[in-house]
Amino acid sequence: MTTFDGQQQTMGGSGESIPNLSNFVYIYDIPRMEKKRLAALLEINNKWYVLGVKQMGYSSAELDSTQRCCQRNNRSPAEDLLDKWGNYNHTITELFVVLSREKLYSCMELIKRYVEPRYHVLIKHSRSGPTAGMGTFNGADANNNPEAVNGNRVPPANQAMAGGGAKQKAAADPGTPDAAKNESNPSNSKDDSPFANELADLSSLIPKISYAELTAATDNWSERNILGKGGFGTVYRGIFKHTYMAIKKIDYSKVKTSEAERIQLQQSFNELRFLNSCRHDNIVPLYGYSLEKEPCLVYQFMPGGSLDKCLFARRPASPLTWKERMNIARGTAKGLQYLHTFGEKPFIHGDIKPGNILLNEYKQPRIGDFGLTRQGAQQDVAMVVSCVYGTRPYIPKDFFDRRELSTKVDVYSFGVVLYEIGTGLRAWDERRTYKHLKDYIGQAVQDRVDVSELMDKSPPSDPDGLLSSYKLLMVGHMCTTDDPKQRLDMVSVMRYLDS
Repeated sequence: MTTFDGQQQTMGGSGESIPNLSNFVYIYDIPRMEKKRLAALLEINNKWYVLGVKQMGYSSAELDSTQRCCQRNNRSPAEDLLDKWGNYNHTITELFVVLSREKLYSCMELIKRYVEPRYHVLIKHSRSGPTAGMGTFNGADANNNPEAVNGNRVPPANQAMAGGGAKQKAAADPGTPDAAKNESNPSNSKDDSPFANELADLSSLIPKISYAELTAATDNWSERNILGKGGFGTVYRGIFKHTYMAIKKIDYSKVKTSEAERIQLQQSFNELRFLNSCRHDNIVPLYGYSLEKEPCLVYQFMPGGSLDKCLFARRPASPLTWKERMNIARGTAKGLQYLHTFGEKPFIHGDIKPGNILLNEYKQPRIGDFGLTRQGAQQDVAMVVSCVYGTRPYIPKDFFDRRELSTKVDVYSFGVVLYEIGTGLRAWDERRTYKHLKDYIGQAVQDRVDVSELMDKSPPSDPDGLLSSYKLLMVGHMCTTDDPKQRLDMVSVMRYLDS
């Protein structure tokens, strides 16, 4: 009996009131009953579905799956969508903005008290009378009474973090003077971007590829070549110079303000700068870029897809073997160790999760998506930052609550990934008693649950499977301690995984 006891030494050692806006920043801060009323409005004429596809970056297949699951469990798909998007640390202001794009003004009225007054101008009252501001909804109560909407709402469905969900971005600012200009001409040349000088310095090191060549490489950005979607961009497969490549294009039809555009350019520049600095077998190589119309970054194509799809696809071609899982864990750890140690100041990836671990045809991992990467402090001293970013189930409390950033944030995220690899369970599942996988494993440690009960049962039979699962869970446990000082560093992680 292999008991997972978590001992480190085992392995070595009211409605009219004005709320305090600082308490209501993210979507998950919206009070439960108000979120239910919002979901009820979004379910009229399936507006939640349109919102998810057009504004939040989800595919029709993902939302169809959500709807089927919610129907089976008598749950609200609209509330599930809000919870999923909220788990990526999207703000209430961001939600307010995307609702305005779909003219869902009655929904905006429900949450406007949690949004700064300067954004309230986005609510267009196109007609006078008691139903003004209802936008494209029909049949709702004139006083925005959600109880007049068909059906009773129930708790949300599984909030599994499927690939394709949008990452956390800073709230777009619809009140900036250049908003109208960008909205009317979203394809303006980026030659005058605030990062033009910095990008010019990199152009001698990274090949600049014309937008026309990338358009041809992707067959005019054909939907058949889409590999995945995020909040503001899409990744395509393309053939350039007779070589398969992955091309990430920022979609300016989804970036309506100069502030949001600046953020996207900053993240694109981040990827250029950090990927140019980091050349490693376990980091996705950057081949080139284009800034002529919409920022495009060109990477090595990874035919194995993401670890997320390999672990959680509804119909995987074949489950990952335990040997492949250990190789993926070791390779990812090597890439992170390199990021954390190759310079005087560490690079902190900031969004380690299965969706950002890509696999080649031999299931060798490479870390991708460096849009949220930051440089840490000298000697990796924790520094306080202004904004929390990343994907919520992979964020430790020291970063989420106190905004203390160090390499130990990546270590925690990697520990949660190790739990997912070892158990085959998602980092967040609404249906579990312990919704966060970290808490689920923590309870198993207290209860001294046998590893054979926790390990993923889908891989082919392997005499080393139990030991591999034990090692993944134990190292994950040492990476996810609440005290960042007690977490392993990546050098130690490598030592344990190789032992």
